[in-house]
Amino acid sequence: MSRNSESKKKTNRHGHVLVWTLTIIFTAAVVELFLYLLPKDDENIDALLQETIHIETEPPQTEAETEETEETEHVMVVPDPGIDEQLLTVNDWSRPGEACDTITNIVIHYLANPGTTAQQNHDYFESLKDNGTLIETGQITEDEAVSMSANFVIGIEGEIIECVPPGEVAYASNSANSYSISIENCHLDETGKFTEATYESDVKLTAYLVDMYDLDRDAIIRHYDVTGKLCPLYYVENEDKWEEFKDDVMAYIEECREAAGGE
Repeated sequence: MSRNSESKKKTNRHGHVLVWTLTIIFTAAVVELFLYLLPKDDENIDALLQETIHIETEPPQTEAETEETEETEHVMVVPDPGIDEQLLTVNDWSRPGEACDTITNIVIHYLANPGTTAQQNHDYFESLKDNGTLIETGQITEDEAVSMSANFVIGIEGEIIECVPPGEVAYASNSANSYSISIENCHLDETGKFTEATYESDVKLTAYLVDMYDLDRDAIIRHYDVTGKLCPLYYVENEDKWEEFKDDVMAYIEECREAAGGE
């Protein structure tokens, strides 16, 4: 081996040593700087940890707060009483298509045309959609145009026709239209007394709606209680029978609840 080659190897070894030495010095300096920047004692470290925990976690809700935030779903117990859905056409005179406010009452009515059927009354409500045409053609005036309907009509044989969906305004209960559901009842004569079949369907439908909207006995009212109009006539003239009707509604709800295994 030549002297020049041996000299080159020594020079390379010296270079490698120098690089490693500088690397070690640099690494030591970085570590020292890192340690310098760390908190100087355990108390500061604990404070830092506590602050971090406080930021990342939230205190659990109390039992009372949990109960307030839980939503209780209302489970219905009263079955559908056999409703025949025949919704009216949306129009200005019998089904405006407007949403009610929160439902707070079920209003009981009677129809002042003895002997008519539920279907006949439904069809009359539907015919009112033609008032606009009749006014335009001069067959009636705007003052003669009638606005009338009901959410439900119950017939003499107990049939139930839905004309306007619950939760939509029907033109039946005057100032209560925006927060109530109206039930019109057919009858045979001027006394306004319901047939047994009509009465039974009225009890079941009223109970169904009371259950649907989670109402109570006081929510069941007469048209009379809104305006003073003698409607439903028989149950205005016979207050004890009206109280009996409401009792029967609530008894039917309780019967359904027991059959469903509820409390």
